[in-house]
Amino acid sequence: MKTKYIQGKMFTPDEIALKDDALHKKDRFTHIETWYYDAVFDNNYSIVCLINHFKIGRLGLILAGLFIYRDGVLIESERKKFFQKHFFGSDDAPLIKIKNKEIIRGMQDKKTGNWIYFISMGDKKLGFDLQFETTTKGWSGKTYLGNWLAIPRYKVTGNLFVQGKNVNVTGTGYHDHNIYPFSTPLKNKGYIFGKITEEPVTITWAEVIKNIHKRLPIVVINNENEYFSIPIEDIKFNVVNQMKDNGKVIPKTICLQVKNKQVDIDITMDLIQFHRISMPAFNYWRYHLKNTGKITVDSTSKIINHVEIAEYLKFF
Repeated sequence: MKTKYIQGKMFTPDEIALKDDALHKKDRFTHIETWYYDAVFDNNYSIVCLINHFKIGRLGLILAGLFIYRDGVLIESERKKFFQKHFFGSDDAPLIKIKNKEIIRGMQDKKTGNWIYFISMGDKKLGFDLQFETTTKGWSGKTYLGNWLAIPRYKVTGNLFVQGKNVNVTGTGYHDHNIYPFSTPLKNKGYIFGKITEEPVTITWAEVIKNIHKRLPIVVINNENEYFSIPIEDIKFNVVNQMKDNGKVIPKTICLQVKNKQVDIDITMDLIQFHRISMPAFNYWRYHLKNTGKITVDSTSKIINHVEIAEYLKFF
């Protein structure tokens, strides 16, 4: 199924400081703020950590979720709700606590300059203690949905506590931090998003769907210590195979092609496993995609053949 309409302004990423990844207390009277982390490990485990903060003035509701997968299949998860009185977030640096337990803490390493995040969720029966260390620059920009801050690649190390075992893990991670107005689900249809990681290149891709006539395709390339966005006219994003789940049609095979003087991308992304998460007003699927193909950025060419986590969301 080819995309018929690709309209809207080009996504323009801007440089970020560590403080930009902190809680935005003063942005709006009401908004939805999310912190998302995922990681794919060398031993076929993968995880997602997700904090959603629904703010209405001084009131708020917090949803905290941890998800542990093996071979793309969910094996353990925990989702909890908390009221604002149990939540602390710093607006100076990435620091989130729930019931006085530190969940997220980010800092800059004085020797390397890299940003290091400590992510701790759950307990020794079910949870993880992980260290995320940046290996690319982060960036942020505006989409139809709101503000999107992303740090596309980390080196991730630590421990999973799953199925009665303490599992040591090493792998590659991703993080984003989003701020949406409450009106976002009413004015937009949804998005699909993922990434392609092959050192020294990381490709972050998305298609944000406002309506049938307005779709914003996004491809941002991180290469070494630089990043740049691809012009819309150079992006071909096609869903070539679909399937039904829970009465909804969802993408099964996606092709991404980019071609200009600097970049040549031809990647097929096949769904190997998915996990549907039920939420009011949201239809959300977390994918494990098998990415295959070839990328060339400047003079660097890479054959791609690995698994990444992706998301597909439809409002209402």
